[in-house]
Amino acid sequence: MNQKNFFYHRMIFYISGLLIMSVGSNLFLKAALGVAPSCTIALTLTYLFPFHSYASFNFLINTAFLIGEIAVMRQLKKSQLIQLALTFLYSAFIECTSRGLYFIQPEGILEKISLSLLACIILSIGVAFTINSGFAVMPMEGLVKSIAEKTKHSFGAIRVLLELSLTACSAILAFTLLHNLSPIGIGTILTAFLSGNITNLFAFFFGKRMQAFLGV
Repeated sequence: MNQKNFFYHRMIFYISGLLIMSVGSNLFLKAALGVAPSCTIALTLTYLFPFHSYASFNFLINTAFLIGEIAVMRQLKKSQLIQLALTFLYSAFIECTSRGLYFIQPEGILEKISLSLLACIILSIGVAFTINSGFAVMPMEGLVKSIAEKTKHSFGAIRVLLELSLTACSAILAFTLLHNLSPIGIGTILTAFLSGNITNLFAFFFGKRMQAFLGV
């Protein structure tokens, strides 16, 4: 595979991952039992300012992550501009797929929990696609990586700390201004405990095949 085709194949795999992730994100919204820890701030802002969409706030928060990454690294790279473009594309996918899933209306707590579990699985599969593509990283992963490199701490430890901080901030905002914890729920807990394992499991079974196809 020549270099040009290699680039395009990686990009297609990555964009496919973003599309799958957007479906997972919207299924979380349909279940209404909370979203992934990294998305709780965006959902909280959606409740506070309902005249703006979740996709818009998702783009805003990811842009803030990107600015944080640039501040930590103290430099702007071409890869960070790519991250910004991919963030916009991901938010656009969220907006579009939300319209295609209008017919999903879960009733009862069991249906909502099941839908949250399905959302977690689909989101994790999308993440596995983006990781195995080797094309780029999303702003949050870029921020975590830059902090880990600067502080000499592990990527996993920094990610957990950041997600806990985001969830705590969301809880404080929601409880103070909304007088409830709507943005945080079973879906948030499921993602926190299962997402990494599901992503690793999918990567174990399909990652090598994807990388072999890409010639990585």
